[in-house]
Amino acid sequence: MIYAFLFVLGSIVGSFLNVVGLRFRSGITLGGHSSCPSCGKRLSVLELVPILSFLFLRGRCRECKTHISPQYPLVELWTGVIFASLYFKFGLTASYLLLTTVFCIYTVILIYDLRHKIIPDSLVYLSIALALVYRIMVGGVWLDYLTGPILFALFGLGWLVSRGRALGLGDGKLALSIGFLLGAPNGLSAIVMAFWIGAAVTVPLMLFSKKGITMKSEIPFGPFLVLGAWVSLYFALDFFHVYSFIN
Repeated sequence: MIYAFLFVLGSIVGSFLNVVGLRFRSGITLGGHSSCPSCGKRLSVLELVPILSFLFLRGRCRECKTHISPQYPLVELWTGVIFASLYFKFGLTASYLLLTTVFCIYTVILIYDLRHKIIPDSLVYLSIALALVYRIMVGGVWLDYLTGPILFALFGLGWLVSRGRALGLGDGKLALSIGFLLGAPNGLSAIVMAFWIGAAVTVPLMLFSKKGITMKSEIPFGPFLVLGAWVSLYFALDFFHVYSFIN
């Protein structure tokens, strides 16, 4: 039952994170009632139930029948999985609380990056600070502390060489946070997973999308970094066996 409870709690938090991500830097406050962005209809409590409301309404506003973005249930589902899966890995510990907090920040970054194709400094700096606190709390070898700066340097080099066309500097800052949070084995593997997930998503889009997506299209990489970080953390990935080289 604890997993079901945490999944439901996470989906409720995800509903709030959707609001934060969409309203962040928009000039709209987080207070007030939720409404349909198309017709302005105030949403009832039954229309705000995470995941289930989207399914019950068949992805449309009950008033104007406009399609509701699948982002809402997907983020709620994602956050529910985060809350339940990290509890499975770490139990109800200080590590669990800090990790879920950082991944909530990552989720807002994911939403904002998808919408605006930029990673806000204030959010990523907060995630870096909390990730560093986590790294100090759990400890590790010297390479675990250097993984974040190494990843930032690599992303920064890619940003410099491509003049910002291939990678954004915000991606490097997010990689810095992930490196501190996950340490060497999981952190380096997270970046590999991010590129694999990115390729799995973008290549089919380029081949079959009707929206004209090409190699020159601007595709946010932040969401892939966040997904790669969770996959690497949950499955304890260690593609490079880095500890074997330093022991």
